[in-house]
Amino acid sequence: MLVFALDWRWWVGSTMWSFVFETGAAAFGACVGSFLNVVIHRLPQDDPRARSLGGRSRCPQCGAQIAWRDNVPVFGWLLLRGRARCCGKAISLRYPLVEALTAALFVALAVKQPHGPVTVAGAIDWTAALSFGFDAAFIAFLVACTFIDWDHRILPDALTIPFMIVGCTVVALAAPGHAGSIATDLSPAMDSLLAALLGLGAGYGLTLAIRVGARAVFKKEAMGLGDVKFMGAIGAFLGWDGALLTFFLGCVVGAVGGMAHRVVTKDAYVPFGPFLAIGALITLFFKSNVVTLLFETWPRWQRSSPMAMPLMLGAALLCVLALFLLVRRGRANG
Repeated sequence: MLVFALDWRWWVGSTMWSFVFETGAAAFGACVGSFLNVVIHRLPQDDPRARSLGGRSRCPQCGAQIAWRDNVPVFGWLLLRGRARCCGKAISLRYPLVEALTAALFVALAVKQPHGPVTVAGAIDWTAALSFGFDAAFIAFLVACTFIDWDHRILPDALTIPFMIVGCTVVALAAPGHAGSIATDLSPAMDSLLAALLGLGAGYGLTLAIRVGARAVFKKEAMGLGDVKFMGAIGAFLGWDGALLTFFLGCVVGAVGGMAHRVVTKDAYVPFGPFLAIGALITLFFKSNVVTLLFETWPRWQRSSPMAMPLMLGAALLCVLALFLLVRRGRANG
């Protein structure tokens, strides 16, 4: 009976801590998302004064200062019913969506905790706590780059270069093992630093090689330098294997998303950054699951199922047909 009581009290305490932690992550993520809206709006501006991230928020329509009560993440937009109090103009739905998306990703991070639980037996694991903080910063970086690239077709150096440095120094030295391990006979800090540098080199080198090769073969730019630096920053955070998996997943998601975007909008250009960001998020949260699926479950299913080959051939034919229809539609519209 005593053991049951202790287990029950531990379960209640653990559940309460999880609820508080996840609720706090949601609130903090929404606040971070509000700041990311400022970054997304101001950073691509041509005027250096407009690029400043300091100062009070102002209405993008009339320039009036926004009161704090109207700047509460998500709820401010809902209470105003999507219209500015100062001038009555419509407020883009993008603002609450960025805030809600960042909050949801922070909650997912609090639930998943990919680099280990923050608390163990009631005590804080500071290495895991630091990794959690760096993962949160990495998610914020991905969200900001996604929307800037989608709107302006750039991945600004003001974000990618600092995060390459952060991934290779601060993350490696403050949270050993965050970017993986490459040797066992080194100190944890040096091992993690080398792993982050290797990840940066893998991400940067892979995309740079593809950029140079595509330009040599097709005589036009297939990938911008912003994508190269973006992948370098991702590799510094996720390691060399995480960088390779991110690029693979980004290509898969980008192929599907790019075709859908072309069909819906008739626009042939699709920024690659958002799809790399999706690949990085999948890698951050589900790296081991995806690796198991690709290299264990999928080959085992292919060997054991008699329907594997017909299904793969059918999927390949559907992809070729979809590509043919997409190119034909593009030529007709052109």
